[in-house]
Amino acid sequence: MVDWNDTQVKLWVYLIYGTSFIIMFLALTFWRNRVSHIELMNDFKYLAAFGLLHGLAEYSDIPRFLVWEPAWAFDLIKLILVSSSFAALLAFGVNVISAGLEERRWIRGIPVGALIMYFWLLIFAGLDLSNNDLGINYTVADLAQRYSLCFLGAAISSYAFLELSGKMTAVVGGRAGRRFMYAGIGLALYAVFGGLIVNPFFGIPPVIFRSAIAVLITISVIWLFRLFRVKQSK
Repeated sequence: MVDWNDTQVKLWVYLIYGTSFIIMFLALTFWRNRVSHIELMNDFKYLAAFGLLHGLAEYSDIPRFLVWEPAWAFDLIKLILVSSSFAALLAFGVNVISAGLEERRWIRGIPVGALIMYFWLLIFAGLDLSNNDLGINYTVADLAQRYSLCFLGAAISSYAFLELSGKMTAVVGGRAGRRFMYAGIGLALYAVFGGLIVNPFFGIPPVIFRSAIAVLITISVIWLFRLFRVKQSK
């Protein structure tokens, strides 16, 4: 029986979680240059930003569960990194679904507006660093960003990938479509376990599921870009 509260277990879980998204960021950064001639791939810079910010956010959780001080500083770093990463994920989704449609271009401002509203909510709720204290309950702040930015970002990005899957199937073939579909399924799972489920599921902490899903998303995205690399070489 695995003790999920063991410090060493937590350390490995967060290392896997964060490293997965950092690898996705590095892969996207590397391969985007190779497929820069494909206009659609320009929007993947937002997905790369999500990977970098969220990977760093999970690393920042390590000193938090090791009870390093000052705790408020690590709480603030985590909130900033995570909320910014979710805004980047939302930006990826809305940019993809609005691509080529002028009537939808207005929604591209939603991620920035949502991020501003989130931080305004924190300030309104009592964010105060003057006494080395956030002044608000970290759990409440975390739940607020998960139920809003995280769920919306992952759900809309999942829809974007599934929409691309249908288009790629029609244009290139089922093999390409399936690769986009797998990434969409991974993000749909992340919308559930990252944005909605915050308590243990069948006795397993949600971070375990999120770590596994992070690996799935990273593998799917890398597999997706390898398809374009092959097409380019041909």
